[in-house]
Amino acid sequence: MRTLRIVLLLIILQTTQSTAQIRAKVAPYQGRPTIFINDQPHSPQIYALTHAFGGRWSWEEKPARNLRNFCEVGIRLFQVDLYLEDIWPKNAEKLDLEKALRQVRGVLDACPDAAIFVRLHTNAPYWWNELHREECTEYADGPIDHETYGPPRNLEDGDPDRPLRASLASLRWRQEAGERVREFCQRMAATPEGQRMAGIHVAGGVYGEWHYWGFIEHEPDTGPAMTRYFREWLRKKYGTDAALQQAWQSTQFTLANATVPDTTERNRCLDGIFREPAREQRVIDYFIAQQEVVAEDIEYFCRIVKQAWPRPLIVGVFYGYFHMTFCRQAAGGHIFIERIMDCPDVDYLSGPQTYWEITRKAGGSGSSRGIVESALLHGKLWLDEIDNGYLQTWRDMDFVHSRPIGDTVYAAVLSRSVALPLLRGAGFWYYDFGRHLNSGWWDSPLYLARIRQLKSLFDSQLHLPHRPVADVLYVYDQEHFYYLKNQRQPLCEDVPDLMVEEALRSGTAGDHVYLFDLPKVDLARYKAIVFVNAYKMSADDRKFIKEKVAQNGRTLIWNYLPGYTDGHENSLHFVAELTGMRLHKTDSPTLPTVRFGNPDTTWAFESPVQPLAAIEEPEAEMLGWLDGAERHEVIVRKQFSTHTSVLAALPLHGSDVWREVFRVAGCHVYNEHNDFTYANGSLLLLHTASGGERTVRLRNGSTIKMDLSGAATWLLNAETGEVVLRH
Repeated sequence: MRTLRIVLLLIILQTTQSTAQIRAKVAPYQGRPTIFINDQPHSPQIYALTHAFGGRWSWEEKPARNLRNFCEVGIRLFQVDLYLEDIWPKNAEKLDLEKALRQVRGVLDACPDAAIFVRLHTNAPYWWNELHREECTEYADGPIDHETYGPPRNLEDGDPDRPLRASLASLRWRQEAGERVREFCQRMAATPEGQRMAGIHVAGGVYGEWHYWGFIEHEPDTGPAMTRYFREWLRKKYGTDAALQQAWQSTQFTLANATVPDTTERNRCLDGIFREPAREQRVIDYFIAQQEVVAEDIEYFCRIVKQAWPRPLIVGVFYGYFHMTFCRQAAGGHIFIERIMDCPDVDYLSGPQTYWEITRKAGGSGSSRGIVESALLHGKLWLDEIDNGYLQTWRDMDFVHSRPIGDTVYAAVLSRSVALPLLRGAGFWYYDFGRHLNSGWWDSPLYLARIRQLKSLFDSQLHLPHRPVADVLYVYDQEHFYYLKNQRQPLCEDVPDLMVEEALRSGTAGDHVYLFDLPKVDLARYKAIVFVNAYKMSADDRKFIKEKVAQNGRTLIWNYLPGYTDGHENSLHFVAELTGMRLHKTDSPTLPTVRFGNPDTTWAFESPVQPLAAIEEPEAEMLGWLDGAERHEVIVRKQFSTHTSVLAALPLHGSDVWREVFRVAGCHVYNEHNDFTYANGSLLLLHTASGGERTVRLRNGSTIKMDLSGAATWLLNAETGEVVLRH
């Protein structure tokens, strides 16, 4: 009888724990945005099931096993996918919530005290798309695919092709899907399963990541819904036919008959890789309108969730991707990022860690695709999606089963991928694509032991003040993508992906912000500021930088043509005014090659770079020149009374080059090898693929000798050098 009473008591306790109501929010804690569950702060470490069949449903054998695995190592925050397709039957008066309830219940069966985030995909069901084809996306480069995809395929298969999908500009889809989202929130919140929900991740567009349908290789959206939206957008901007025709330099169009640009117009750039605003405003307008409608969709659905859920709930989205966006940012990127970061109904932004291969693999930085420190400045939590349970290229993810269980090289990658966002004041979730090929990407005693260690360490770090110490600041701009070629060109991956990764391996620590957030930044600790791709600047931007940023002996590193366009015209005069350097245009070689002096190295670009400028500054120190018959200076350093300028009219390359430029700027170099190094006030992260002897120099001047064996990730106490964790 005593045993029976104990069993009954345990059942009652488990049932009570499983149905206890959750109130969740994101709020500041120790200097960083933090997840609070029932007023208690939680380290933002989450485990997520995949969207893919075989690993999707929480109640099935393999997903349930992995949910239990992560519960046993201490994870209590979980995420699961759910589509309107799953719960919105054709001709039904109300949603069928059975799958939603089972999805949440399956998590609770594996981990009774879990707090659950539901990734709710707002895309219209396939039956809706087929019923309302006039509301669907059409493509300028070809017809809609015959296939609509779905079971037995994954629901997201076909998203980057030319799929039959409700236009993101369809007001009918927005309204009807919004009504269903509201119904889901109201009914789900009243269930025992809903009591355990901590958040809803609002998803839509390609892979739920709010990219426009088909954008990677195709040209959306010429359909009736987008055409109607575009005309209304133009009416708000221009007001009259005369104003529109003046801006477009054409009498062919009016506010009533304006159409979406075709592929010929989209693919044409009249100033090298830049558009000329005065002659190409029609295309610029379209891309701005297409980007704005996506931002409106996000605001609309997030507002519904916040209003319809009867208690505090965390709401987040995929948005703010910058790195690895396939040279197609204007068609499918996230350019309205400032607006979304200011949206009161969005608590967190998220995105995968970059798919740039050398970044993701052993030895790489594993950096986010987003600009994390800007999100933090706006009080938004940033969450990385760690979906790298493999060491092959991202295209080979299905062949994870070729990796032995317990791969120590991947184990080092895993530790780096977890540690970096947490050191930055952000968080992450593990997204388990393991599905039918094995039992789960992290279903290994080695990996689970490391996940347990990392969870424990960063749980304790959560209660310490977040103290950034980086003295390099990388500044990015999104708006220039409207004015840049929206296809592959020699700088489209070279700058945001390759160049930035090389700089991150220079042995220095850096923060990352958008240009529009520069006035919010406390610049005092930064010795060097890198303007990564700030090709568009207003007169106010240039004035602020000259008066506030180019001060206190700081080094400003200008990449390519900073401020070349102000959105109205393109001019080297803007660049000269900003940098204090005279330039002139020159012809680009077929394969332009830069020779750098110290360290002595060269690098080349895959095709001509136009426009290309040579620098005319006899008093400046020449650092690099264009290899060829004429020695055009393209990289120089010049000292001014208030600051130093390094102008690279062709982008800098090589970790050794960046290290030397940063060293001269007075930045702290932790590590002389081309490993990835990052630090905050508490911890120092060192990740290497090659191993070997290392000497790490702390900020207090102390040096630490280390002997690393092969691929490794080490965390040191940033003040004493004591080893905190080694993987």
